[in-house]
Amino acid sequence: MERLQLFVIPSVPVWKYENFLVFDRKFYDGMSLYAQMWPGDVTCIMSAAIAELPSFGLVSQKQDELPFRCLVLSSHEQIREEHLSGASVVLASGDSCNQFDVSRLCKKVSAKCVYIIEYTPETRYQIAALSTKNSLVKLYRYLYIWKSEMKRQSAFSIADALQINGMAAYYEYHRSEKDLLYFDTRVDRKNMIGDEELDSRLAYLARNEPLRLAFSGRLIRMKGADHLISIAALLKQQGIKFVMTIYGAGDLESEMRDRITQCGLEDVINMPGAVDFYEELIPALHQKTDLFIMPHMQSDPACTYLETLSCGVPIIGYRNQAFSGLLERSDMGWGVEMGDLSGVVKAVKHLNTHRQEIAEKARNSIRFARHHTFEKTFKSRIDHLHSLCTSRQPSNFQGAVRSNQSVIQSAVK
Repeated sequence: MERLQLFVIPSVPVWKYENFLVFDRKFYDGMSLYAQMWPGDVTCIMSAAIAELPSFGLVSQKQDELPFRCLVLSSHEQIREEHLSGASVVLASGDSCNQFDVSRLCKKVSAKCVYIIEYTPETRYQIAALSTKNSLVKLYRYLYIWKSEMKRQSAFSIADALQINGMAAYYEYHRSEKDLLYFDTRVDRKNMIGDEELDSRLAYLARNEPLRLAFSGRLIRMKGADHLISIAALLKQQGIKFVMTIYGAGDLESEMRDRITQCGLEDVINMPGAVDFYEELIPALHQKTDLFIMPHMQSDPACTYLETLSCGVPIIGYRNQAFSGLLERSDMGWGVEMGDLSGVVKAVKHLNTHRQEIAEKARNSIRFARHHTFEKTFKSRIDHLHSLCTSRQPSNFQGAVRSNQSVIQSAVK
C-alpha cells in the first residue's frame, strides 16, 4: 500500500544558521509528534526567516538529522504546484495571507487540503485598533483585513475541511461536518492537577487568607495587561485582601512596574517576569493560585485558557468571543463586559466572601480540561487528517490509533 504523505505548511518561519536549521520550539515539538504518529511520511514547507533569531524558545538541528523532511523556501517565494507533488493531505495555515492559493494547488495535485484557522475578522480588527492610533494607518489596515478575508473565504470554500481552534473561529467558519473543533493547549495529562493536589489548594480558601490572583502571558495591550494594575488598585481601595502575580514579559513591562510603584502596590503585586512553563508556571498555578484574571481585549483562542483550566484554576475574564464560547461549554469562570474594570473588581469582591463558588468552578475547570488534554487534542487532529485521505481506513490504522496515546506520552515533556 502506498505510504500516505502529510505536508504541513506553518505560519512560522525557520532560520538558517551555519549548517543548522533553527525552529520555534513549540512548532518543532509538534512536527516531531506528527512524524511519530502519522502512518506515512511527513514534510514541512517553511519560509526562511529574515528577522533576527529570538533569544529563547528555539531548537537547532542539522537538516539531514531531522525526524521529518523540511523544504525551505526563500523569504518571499510563493508555494507552487511542484512543492506539493506527492502529497496525500496538506495542512496549511488559514491565518497566513500567503497561503490562500494552497487549496487550489491541492486540487491540481489531487491532495486533500485542510486549513487551520483560529483568528476571526473581529479579532483582526480588534488587533488593528489596539496597535495604532493613526486613523489613516488604521483605515488602511481595516481595508487590508477586509480584502484578505474575501480571499480567505474563497480558499476555504474549495478546501476539504478546516481544523478550527476555539469557539470564536468555530462560530465564524464552521460550514461542514468534516470540520474539526479543538482547543489549543500544551498541557498533557501528567502535568494536569490531580484531585488530591486540588483538594489541598482549595483548603486554603477556607482559612480566609488573602485571595491569590494571577495572570500570565505577553504584557501587551491586546492581552489587557495594562488593565491589571488598575484592577489591583481598585481592589486595594475597597479593602479586599489579595495578592497578584503577573507572569510574563512584553512592551508594557516597564510601564507596569512604574505604575505599581506610583500606586503603592508593591505589597500586593509580584512580577517575576517570563518563567519556565513546566518547571515554574504550572507548579505555581497548581499550588498557589485561586483565580486567574484574563482581561483579553480581543478574541484569539489563547492556549492560556485551557492551560489555566488544566490547573483547576477558574477564570475571571472579559467576555470576548473566545471566552464567551468556553463559558457556554463549561461553567468554569465568570465573564464581564469588555474593558469593565469595576466588573472584575465586583466579581473578586463577591468571591472573596463566597469562596465555595471558587471551589465549585475549580472542579468544573479540571473536569473540562481533562476532556481536552494535549494527548486527546493531538490524537483527534491526526485522526481527522487521516480520515480525509481515504474513505476506507487502512488495515493498520486502528492499531496506529491505539498506539497514539503511548507515543505522545513518551514524546511530550
